[in-house]
Amino acid sequence: MHWKATNKLSLLLISLVAVEVTGVSSNVWGYESDLHQQLTFIAARQLNECVQDEANVARLSALDTRYIVKANVAQADGNFFVRMFRWQYYNRDDQTNRSAWGLVETRFHDRFVELIDTLQSGKQRRRQLTSFGQMLSFIQKVSSPPYVVPVFTGRWWRFSLGDRFNRFPIDAKRVESALTGRCAEILSGPSTYQQILERTAENTLQAVRSPIKDLPTTWESFWKFARKPDEFGEYGRAGNSFGQRTEFRCGQGQRCLLLENDPLYADFAAERHTAAVEATMQAMYLLQRRQIQPQTAVSP
Repeated sequence: MHWKATNKLSLLLISLVAVEVTGVSSNVWGYESDLHQQLTFIAARQLNECVQDEANVARLSALDTRYIVKANVAQADGNFFVRMFRWQYYNRDDQTNRSAWGLVETRFHDRFVELIDTLQSGKQRRRQLTSFGQMLSFIQKVSSPPYVVPVFTGRWWRFSLGDRFNRFPIDAKRVESALTGRCAEILSGPSTYQQILERTAENTLQAVRSPIKDLPTTWESFWKFARKPDEFGEYGRAGNSFGQRTEFRCGQGQRCLLLENDPLYADFAAERHTAAVEATMQAMYLLQRRQIQPQTAVSP
């Protein structure tokens, strides 16, 4: 790892400690937990509508869904000292783990595989749901640009404690509308959890590279890729300002302007949130198709 990257990692470790001291660590780790919860509930409702006429796929019970959400949210929040040494970024190069100084896991891929193994080898439904909910947190994260580009999100020295995209509210009605009539398409998607993860991440990468409508630039103005795919990128000219008024250089000597709560933000976020729900539905579909035990209520 080169000098610049090493110094960035050092600064981020310092920032994480500073964030914990200030008591606002929840904003550093991808979607805020309430957004994870909302995405999961939307997906469960949509999945149950899609499979209501399928004889070989059980609907998710309300109790099962709540156990999944509980584990999902716990994974998103997590213990600070664990998260300090086990980061939650995607490796867009080859989807494998990376480490810094042999101490800090900078990617989540080994944990993702471990959770799949635990899920598929588990014999108790509640244990399956817990592992599934934790794994689902990573699948949902890769619909978020800073976690697949990836870009460091905890920068206390710039008074930035998380990426603003991860706090942008979900328009549930818009997401549900975008999913209407697409059951067959969505549920005929990837056949493994790993494929769901990779496809969702690739979809996010394509979104970041896509043009911002009517502006001479792409969404890389917010999240700029590193030259090498296994390294961390950085914030672009627009900075960490998603959802806010921002003006920045773009095109050939031009200046681009986005306003606070600009419709362009809402459109981009809705697409990413819809992708997160789609991926969640696909994962839930695999879970229900591959149940080890018959669908029963989970014992408290």
